[in-house]
Amino acid sequence: MVNLTWNAASRTCPGSARRHIVDDICTGPYLFAVADGRRERVAGDVASHLVTETLRKYDREIDPSDLTTVVEHALRSANESLQRRIEAQPELAGMGADLVAMAWSGTTAVFTDAGDTQAYFTRRTAGGAAELIWTTASRAHGTTEAPGAPSSPERIPNFLDGRPHKRVPDLVTFRLHAGDRILLCTGGLGAAVPHPLLMDVLSGPGGSADVADRLEALVVEHGGPDNITMVVVEFVDFEEHREEYTFID
Repeated sequence: MVNLTWNAASRTCPGSARRHIVDDICTGPYLFAVADGRRERVAGDVASHLVTETLRKYDREIDPSDLTTVVEHALRSANESLQRRIEAQPELAGMGADLVAMAWSGTTAVFTDAGDTQAYFTRRTAGGAAELIWTTASRAHGTTEAPGAPSSPERIPNFLDGRPHKRVPDLVTFRLHAGDRILLCTGGLGAAVPHPLLMDVLSGPGGSADVADRLEALVVEHGGPDNITMVVVEFVDFEEHREEYTFID
């Protein structure tokens, strides 16, 4: 079995029309997430920070067979963190955050999303080209190259907002390969950058930092008005990169 490691890069662009950033991120080593505070509601920055702060407690090595269960628990805990803060500070009632996250272990990755955040998953083919094998925009159900079905067939249509008794979002499981590249981002990236351009960059040459830099440049070029936060993660064969450090740029 291939022993995988990763390199990653994150970027946040304030946007041409909004300077107050309401996004937050969690950047590994075993869990990556982008949370986007709901701007039309109160305290979006508080909500996104609470969500990622809770998720970081689950950023640890987990047996692949337990990964789905732990991610489910992490999502419930994040929602409960919002609930507790609202109970302690009633003036924050109504706050919420969109979320996209990926946890991984061994060669297994579990994705989840709630709200308008997005994930793109590309894989290198035998010929060296990269192809899109999954995106949250498709709202795909099921698994790819991994046994079992999504743990929750009923998805949250909106976002995390602290309301009790809300079902966790869909969890989708994939088998990871060396060369897989994942983009987790707020919804503003896809709104600002045309899909063909986004895919050209995501499937193009260079490392995670190069891809993140090019995407950030496209956001500026196309005048994205909203905050845009992204994390680009690329998995590589550890044996081929043992002299390098896993890094976040």
